[in-house]
Amino acid sequence: MVFEPGRYDSIALEEGVRLARGKLHEVCGEGAIGFVASLIGLLDGPVIWVACKDQPAELNPEGLAQFFDPGRLILVKGINRLDVLWAAEQALRHPGARCVVLEPGDGPDLRESRRLQIAAEESGALGLALIAGRAQTSAAHTRWQCECRKDESYPAAWKITKSKDGQHGRWRVRYPNRMRGEYAPGLMPLASATAA
Repeated sequence: MVFEPGRYDSIALEEGVRLARGKLHEVCGEGAIGFVASLIGLLDGPVIWVACKDQPAELNPEGLAQFFDPGRLILVKGINRLDVLWAAEQALRHPGARCVVLEPGDGPDLRESRRLQIAAEESGALGLALIAGRAQTSAAHTRWQCECRKDESYPAAWKITKSKDGQHGRWRVRYPNRMRGEYAPGLMPLASATAA
């Protein structure tokens, strides 16, 4: 399915909190894969996941099955960080792309992220950069900090740390379980740190 402006222009996590398609979003923290897997569960079609071949952690299909059918994944392994960025840019440019996840290690710099952003805009694909190293100044539309919590009811916490459209917030998160017919994450807003 090709991107159609106005029809598939964002993914709603809750009222007032949306991830725009045709944009690059950065995701940081130990809970980043849970965040990305939750989003993929809200989408249809294949997902292209680009990582470096030397990356220490591999995706666990059994764990991902809670969120979405892992058979939807197209895995691409690059030799190094530059290969990952190049392959992700090419995937984002493809007119049939729906979602491209990339794991470049350190976040893309301003030039690299601008190239990824332009590619996402061309196809309308959702670009998700998992940042395991340091985040840099970038052209990403949003940056999310995602952490794990020791709470069975809400095992994750998500926070928007950068947003070009003014979105902000912090949430405790209950992950979906498609095996139980749950497809959207449950978000409980946390009071702003500046609220009295």
